[in-house]
Amino acid sequence: MGASKIYQQIKNRLKPYYLPLLHKAKFVRDNRAFQNHGNAVLLKAKAALEEIDVFFWLDFGTLLGVYRDGKLIGHDTDVDVAVFLVDYAPIIEKTMVKHGFTYDRKIVIDDGTYGMEQGFSYQNVKIDIFYYSKQNNQCYCHLFPLDNQKNYVVRELYTTFTGFKKISFLDTEWNIPKDPELRLTETYGENFRIPIKDWYTPDAALNSTLINKTCHEYRYS
Repeated sequence: MGASKIYQQIKNRLKPYYLPLLHKAKFVRDNRAFQNHGNAVLLKAKAALEEIDVFFWLDFGTLLGVYRDGKLIGHDTDVDVAVFLVDYAPIIEKTMVKHGFTYDRKIVIDDGTYGMEQGFSYQNVKIDIFYYSKQNNQCYCHLFPLDNQKNYVVRELYTTFTGFKKISFLDTEWNIPKDPELRLTETYGENFRIPIKDWYTPDAALNSTLINKTCHEYRYS
């Protein structure tokens, strides 16, 4: 047996022991950056998107924290905002980069015409832009969890469209769903006010379901 095969066997046997430690270390690192710079990242994204008149709103964990706690969630690691897919244009990533963000990736369905998600980062804090399409009284976007083979699958998430309203946070105004209680209940359940530290939205969102669509990821950093 060659040395490389022996090394691989040892590595596979040790995985159950070292992988949880690596994941924990990564979470601690990302969470520390989020606590230190999360507010600044959100404000910077707001400045970038408003500069080009792109309508956006707070979504997912960022909406949950701001609405429920009046601050970003302490155990989170990224920032979430949403934009209508019909408002997408390449100037979005160009302006985000101009404002200091690194353009990390995008995931597209049907070349972005059916669905898309973009990821940026600043000061080691990630921010995701979820793109929604409106259909009658509902909006839908997409989540991209990994399957057992580490391949992306597509979950379609529907929310009831109630319009938007303003909320004050960080001494400025932000767009949020007009009925945030309904929006948060649909994704997190009626007990959304009770913090759950190990919640993983791409797998656990209550108002999402797997669909028979393929996606493609483009990485830029």
